[in-house]
Amino acid sequence: LKRYKGVHYVIQAFARLAHPAAVLEVAGAGDYRPALERLASSLDLHDRVRFLGRIPEAEKLALLRRAWGLVLASPKEGWGITNLEAAACATPVVASDSPGIRESVRNGETGFLVPHGDIGAMADALRSLSASPTLVRRLGERARRFAEGFTWDRAADETERHLLSSQHDVLAA
Repeated sequence: LKRYKGVHYVIQAFARLAHPAAVLEVAGAGDYRPALERLASSLDLHDRVRFLGRIPEAEKLALLRRAWGLVLASPKEGWGITNLEAAACATPVVASDSPGIRESVRNGETGFLVPHGDIGAMADALRSLSASPTLVRRLGERARRFAEGFTWDRAADETERHLLSSQHDVLAA
């Protein structure tokens, strides 16, 4: 839990969701956790935001499978692996429309991309998911199919094609 990951935006959006039965579970550890706990408390969410700390892989998968959404509010990532893990669990994602993340979420198909730091847009996306189990199921099914397309064989084939086309460009130059 680092400040740049944007979890403070997630907590603020969750507060705007105003869904009394919803619970936000925050997995992970880091030096920003105390500030996030204070924020949740200041928004009177202390009983609806649970800080889980570091969790084992099996627990992470169970969490992703039971959730109606995953939220990733980072301004940039090398690749949104967490989004793809959620997709593989048929869980829609709400994420910042940021470099490295937008490639792992298909807006309106596997989840929602929102402008980074736009708490209102994030809250609206969460509200859409929380209000419609049908939408969650539809996005989740599409997300699962999307995630299934990421295989080692496909990655190897695409890498080989890229290397061969690059080699051709170099030889043709």
